[in-house]
Amino acid sequence: MTNYRLSNKEVILLLKEMLAVMDVKNYNVFRVRAYQNAISILDNLTVSIYDMWENKKLGDIPGVGPALQGHLNELFTTGKVVEFEEAQKDLPQGMFSLIGIRGIGARKAFKLAMAFKLNSRETAIEKLKEHALKGEVQKIEGFGEKSEKDILESVDQLKMTKNEKERTLLVRAEEIVFRVYEYMKELDCVLQIESTGSFRRRSPTVGDLDFIISTREPAKIFEHFAKFPEIAETLVVGDKKTSVVLTNGMQVDVRVTEPEAYGAMLQYSTGSKQHNILLRSYSLEKKMSLSEYGIKQNDELLQFDTEEKFYNHLGLPLIPPELRSGHGEIEAAKVNKLPKLIELKDIRGDVHTHTTDSDGLATLEEMVEAAIHMGYEYIGISDHAPSVMSRGFDEVAAVVHKKRQMIDAINKKQNKIKVLFGYEVNILADATLGLPDELLKLLDYAIAGIHTSFDQDRDTVTKRLICALENPYINILAHPSGRLINKRDPVDPNWNKIFEAARDNGKILEIDSQPDRLDLTDDLIKEAISWDVKMILSSDAHAIDQLYFTKCGIDDARRGWAEKQNVINTLHFEDFVKALNVRNL
Repeated sequence: MTNYRLSNKEVILLLKEMLAVMDVKNYNVFRVRAYQNAISILDNLTVSIYDMWENKKLGDIPGVGPALQGHLNELFTTGKVVEFEEAQKDLPQGMFSLIGIRGIGARKAFKLAMAFKLNSRETAIEKLKEHALKGEVQKIEGFGEKSEKDILESVDQLKMTKNEKERTLLVRAEEIVFRVYEYMKELDCVLQIESTGSFRRRSPTVGDLDFIISTREPAKIFEHFAKFPEIAETLVVGDKKTSVVLTNGMQVDVRVTEPEAYGAMLQYSTGSKQHNILLRSYSLEKKMSLSEYGIKQNDELLQFDTEEKFYNHLGLPLIPPELRSGHGEIEAAKVNKLPKLIELKDIRGDVHTHTTDSDGLATLEEMVEAAIHMGYEYIGISDHAPSVMSRGFDEVAAVVHKKRQMIDAINKKQNKIKVLFGYEVNILADATLGLPDELLKLLDYAIAGIHTSFDQDRDTVTKRLICALENPYINILAHPSGRLINKRDPVDPNWNKIFEAARDNGKILEIDSQPDRLDLTDDLIKEAISWDVKMILSSDAHAIDQLYFTKCGIDDARRGWAEKQNVINTLHFEDFVKALNVRNL
């Protein structure tokens, strides 16, 4: 029987369209809310929804009830959901192309599509623009001259709502956050400021930025923020909240609170929707109710100036922001079994780095000096392996021997750091490796990774990765899923087989810290831990400053519940080389 493998993006789009139908047709408010919650949770999954279905684990996803499980089952087995198709039949299809353009929600999209007979998804936006230019939008009930002008501007610039825009890499968002912090801290009345939401949870990408400011003088806060030089458009101005769009398209929301309630507001604004839902359910069992203002108990609102006091009042330890996703952290907190998360200071070395010998920007000597400056005990140089196919065995063998001599010479003339010799070897489409075993065995270690043919079927990709893991001269599987955030979907192997092969062959899986990789993903890190598979946290640096990307990998590891003992490059050199099974020392 043929199943229909749809990407998470395709599933979410289908569910969002059904949500729009529900809105337009006034479905039961509780059903609408349940779908909204489920979409929010599914949209933040890094694991494949299809894989969860195939492994009969849809019920493990918070918020995905029996009805939605049934729809997803129908979708993956037949390629469609009959109820969804029937519900859409009497609606103009053009409305679905308009949803997501700033200022146009489901109901407005329906009104516009009906008024202008926009029955084609392909032509709806262009036809809407034509009607707006003729001044016909403002004649529709509920619209006006300003609405028409805003729609024209949004269509011209194709401004999308924050939920439809491509999300920003965390490191790019961090630059904006730093500038906002620096600007707002010019005021003495800013007592505390924190960027919350997905940014504080250290998610790989950020949709918009939320700031919570503790102050006694909110008017001064908003007056000052209104002059922030990067603001392009102001969306909302209120007594407690201001929303703007910056010149780079990022939406920024600023909320103020009195110092006594800062902890409660910080907690409310940081946790994912599912974390907060589960925490509210837990509090109700204890006859308490939660809000952004505090905890209500016996008809009295209790305020908290710190998050720790907030959680402690519920009988829980402080839950780290990175874990507040609604995936078991509250249950773990209840029995005091939260992990002691890995920290940046735990990392003692990095063995996935590149130099000018392949595609790096710094020389071997410069990378070693940079690692010494960082206080590392060891560094591994792992340039992309030279190709035997294009250069011939003898030439490549000469390159390997020369590099070996250079690294041996560096180790002899200094004792500040241990330098290891490795290569990053391509796992070819036919599951063979780009460097033969005769040369691999000359290295201290080898990293294998997929760099081509990402569109192979699941069985082929699984076999390809397992062949590398079973090779006696491969030590590390690099960026195992091959994803590039916002650019390339991950490969889709049978992860249980990958974890089993890594464990049984004593191989290490990489947490690649490049900001657009972060691979293994946090959910796979957590899964690897359950399989007792060891990992290594690498910068994959191609320049000196990229050695500091390790911090991004730490964020990823913490979201995956990783502790110090799960990551081998937290070990001192002698123990590290044993854990990695380093050769030729």
